Amino acid sequence: MDRNKIIVGMSTLSEIRESNGIYIDKTRFIDLLENDAGTKVPVFLRPRRFGKSLTASMLHSYYDIHEKEQFEKNFKGTWIYDHRTPLASSYYVIHFDFSNVSADPSLVNNSFLISVAASISNFSDYYPKQGLSKEELQPSLYQNATELLTRFLSNFSSNVNDGEYLYVIIDEYDHFANEILTRNKEAFKDITSTAEGHAGLIKQFYAQLKAYYRGNRPGGIDRFFITGVSSVSLDSVTSGFNIAKNISSLSVFNEMTGFTHDELSEVIDETVDFTQLPDDLTKEQIIWIMEEKFDGYAFSEDADETLFNSNLCLDYLSSLILKKKLPKANEISLNDDAGKLNGMLSLCEDDVREEIVRAMFTKEPIVTDLPERMNLNQSDLLDREQMVSVLYHLGYLTIDADSSRKRGITSFIIPNQVYEKLFLDYFRMAIGYKKDRPAELSLMYEETADITPLIEAASRQIETKLNPLSLGKFTEIALQLIFDSVINYSSDIQLNSYTEFNTGKGFADIFVKNSYPNGHCFLLELKYLHKKDDSKTAIAEKLKEAKEEIARYTQGTLLKDAVGDCVLDCYALVFVGSECRLCEKIL
Repeated sequence: MDRNKIIVGMSTLSEIRESNGIYIDKTRFIDLLENDAGTKVPVFLRPRRFGKSLTASMLHSYYDIHEKEQFEKNFKGTWIYDHRTPLASSYYVIHFDFSNVSADPSLVNNSFLISVAASISNFSDYYPKQGLSKEELQPSLYQNATELLTRFLSNFSSNVNDGEYLYVIIDEYDHFANEILTRNKEAFKDITSTAEGHAGLIKQFYAQLKAYYRGNRPGGIDRFFITGVSSVSLDSVTSGFNIAKNISSLSVFNEMTGFTHDELSEVIDETVDFTQLPDDLTKEQIIWIMEEKFDGYAFSEDADETLFNSNLCLDYLSSLILKKKLPKANEISLNDDAGKLNGMLSLCEDDVREEIVRAMFTKEPIVTDLPERMNLNQSDLLDREQMVSVLYHLGYLTIDADSSRKRGITSFIIPNQVYEKLFLDYFRMAIGYKKDRPAELSLMYEETADITPLIEAASRQIETKLNPLSLGKFTEIALQLIFDSVINYSSDIQLNSYTEFNTGKGFADIFVKNSYPNGHCFLLELKYLHKKDDSKTAIAEKLKEAKEEIARYTQGTLLKDAVGDCVLDCYALVFVGSECRLCEKIL
C-alpha cells in the first residue's frame, strides 16, 4: 500500500496536504473554538513542539478569504469539510509568528519590529489595498513594532467594507519572552511593563491590538487565536490585553494538539512499512517505547486519556523509517538541558526549589492549585504555585488527572522519561557531579554478577569528582544519582539503571535491568551517613531499614514483571562519606 509521508519541519496545512504528508484530522476543533470557547480571543497554551503551529495554520487556511479557492484541496476528507461553519473563508487573516524573535535584550526591539514587518508584508502581498506598501514597511521608519502595527491597523480599518474584519493569529506569542525570563528577569520586566524606566515593548503592542478589537469599539479586528507556552507574558502586561481568555485547561480542548493513543496508532499504520524493518520489531514494541518517552501529558483534570508530544513522535518515526532501525535512546529530544531548567528554578525561593526537585526525584506528585494570574512585574520571586505553573506550562510537569479527581485538587507529575532524565541531569549539576570516563562493569552483567566494580566506581566518583562543597549536603538521593550515572554512562549497554523504580510495593532506590544472556538483574537499596554520624549502631539501623524495604519491594508485581525469568540479586549498601562501609546481599 502507498504510505503517507512524515514531513518534518513543515507546519502549514497546505504544504502537508500538497505533499501527501500524514495529517491527523483535528478540524472538529474549529467548530468547538467558534461555539464552545466562550470567547473570540482564546489563548491556547501547550509545551513546545506540541503541534500548536499546525493548529494555527489550520485556522488560517480555514478562515482566510484568500484561501477560499484552496478549501477543497486543504480540507477534503476532513470532519470540517462536511460540517462547514458560516464563518469559513470570511476573514482577512494576518498571521504573526514570534518564534524567530531574538531573546537578546539588546536586539529584541529591532528583531520584534522586523518579525511584525514580515507578517504584515505577507498579508499585503495578498491584500495590497488593506495592507501596506513596500515603502511603508521599511523598519527604519519606525521606532518599534507598535508604531508599525498602528499604521497597519489604521490603514486596514480605512479600506474595508462594513462587515469585513480581521482575524489575528499570533503563534508562539511568548517564545522570546520566555527565553529572556530564564536569563534576565529585569529584561523581562522591561518588555512587559510600562512602569517608569521600562519600555513595555510587548505591553504596548498588545494594547494596540486591544484598541482595534471591535468587542471594545468599532474597529478592524473581530477574532484572535493566540498560541504560546505560558500565560506569564500576557498576565504580566495586565490591563494591556485583558480581553483574552485562557482556554488551555478546558477539557473540550485537551486533545486539540498532540496525539491520542488511537491517533498515534493511525500514524504508524499510515507511515511505517514493517517489511523494511527488522523481523522482530513490532508495532506494539514501537508504541511501548514511545509511551515511555513521549506520552503522559494531560492538560485538564477531566482528561479521559494522556497525550503524546506529536512532533517528537513524528521525529522518532521519521528516523525509524529512514534508518530502518530503532533510533538511539537520546537521539530524539527537545534540546532542553539542565542549564535551562536551572534558569527556571532560579526564579523561586530556595525552599520552594528544594521541595519541587525532591518531589520530582522521588516521583511524588505535587499537589497545588494553579494561580489564576502570574504577573511577574509585581513580585521578585515566584511562590510555590507560580513555580509549579511555570514548570507545568513548559512541559516539565503535567496534570495527573486520575489523582486530581480523587484528591479534589490538582496533582502534578513528570510526564515521561525525557523529562525524568532532565530532572536527573539538573540534580547532578546541583550536587556538582562531573562525568567520569565510562566504567567497566562486565563482571556485573556477566554470569558472575559481581557488583564490586560498581561500588568502586561510585566511591571514586564521590571522592574525586564531586564539588567538595556539595559533600556537606550529600544525601541518599545524591547517592542514587551517582550509582545511576555510573551504570547508565558505563561502556556496557547491557545494563540499564532506573532510580525510584516503582515495584508495586513502593519505590526502590535503584533497579538494574540486564539484557545479557543469563545475566542477573539487581535491586539496590542505598543508605548514607555523614562521617560525623558514623557508628556501628547507626550502620546497623540503616541496614535494618534497607532489609525491611527490600523484603517489601520484592513482593511487588511490577518488579516481578520487570525481572521476568532473570535472577534478581538484592543488595543493601551503607555508605559513610565516600566509603562503602557495608555491602550485604539480601537473600
